[in-house]
Amino acid sequence: MNQGVCWQPPFSDQFGNGMVYRLFTMEGIPYAVGFEEIPTMYDLNSKGIDILSAYPNFRFSSNGVWAVVFDEVDPVIMDFKGFQHVQHTGLLGGKVLLNVASIIYDHYTLCHAGAYVFSAATDPQYLRQTDLVDIYNGLLGLNGKSKSRLFGRLVGWEAFSDTAIGGRGYVVTTQSY
Repeated sequence: MNQGVCWQPPFSDQFGNGMVYRLFTMEGIPYAVGFEEIPTMYDLNSKGIDILSAYPNFRFSSNGVWAVVFDEVDPVIMDFKGFQHVQHTGLLGGKVLLNVASIIYDHYTLCHAGAYVFSAATDPQYLRQTDLVDIYNGLLGLNGKSKSRLFGRLVGWEAFSDTAIGGRGYVVTTQSY
């Protein structure tokens, strides 16, 4: 793991396994955004992200590549709940997404990661009205969608995905890439 960073609250690495995370609560529901440093292309591929299909020039940054996970947390066992769809009313889904984006930026501010990778979870129960791929593509300005103002403010950050070829993986390079 990135040994140059001392993970202080509100970030924590107390659960080990190379995972740094940050908790937040919205409307009484606990969530966590987790970060795991990915040291090699093999490790990236084992996450199911074939980024070379979308971005053939991708290289590992000396500033690190981090996988991002986000989910509701079971407060009893303090573990992710399996990446199931959580129904939100009104604008709550947007507020949750804004919290996740802010936490990613806070993580970047501490460690200056070169890139972040993540996947859009599937919805096997078909509970979601809009697929996460459509939401993420809209936020990141991919596959013909306009980039959101939220992502547009991150000057020097670029997004790539393998969704055009049926994948669900994303890579976002930062100013430190």
